[in-house]
Amino acid sequence: MSLIKCPECGKEVSDKAPACIHCGYPLQNQQPIIPDVGVSKKVIIPTYRETSQTKIPCIKIVREVMGTSLAEAKAFVEQAEPYVIVKDGLSQNQANLIAQKFQAIGVAAQIYSSSEPVSFVNPAKDKDIICCPKCGSTEYHAGARGFSLVTGFIGSGKTVLTCLKCGHRWKPGK
Repeated sequence: MSLIKCPECGKEVSDKAPACIHCGYPLQNQQPIIPDVGVSKKVIIPTYRETSQTKIPCIKIVREVMGTSLAEAKAFVEQAEPYVIVKDGLSQNQANLIAQKFQAIGVAAQIYSSSEPVSFVNPAKDKDIICCPKCGSTEYHAGARGFSLVTGFIGSGKTVLTCLKCGHRWKPGK
């Protein structure tokens, strides 16, 4: 075992380490993902313009999946669009593996067919369309808030909208 310099941060790291212990840069040579012929999928994640708990782990996974530098991954995750395509031209299994990495940290990664156009509503721009304020999906369920152990039946008859994509719950008009 010998120590090598990390190409990203310049600090010394073991040559056996899969990633730099200081900055998280992947050090092992990753095998390129080769799509299966005829089955092409893409993985899409929401962008994070504001600071959140999942932003930094999301940047780390984008670096790992795309093989980019820290600055490129940060710029990728902070794009103005509500969603970005992480990787295109994947098999179903490869897309599932990448989506599971994002879902493990709480990011609502979605898998679509590469030929299928993806359109989402931007909650900041489209005020007339009812959509999830978290993910922009127009698929939601309206129902009563229900019973709670903390508050009991107080407010249980109030209407709450639940996103069918990410599970986020919000009050109508908010």
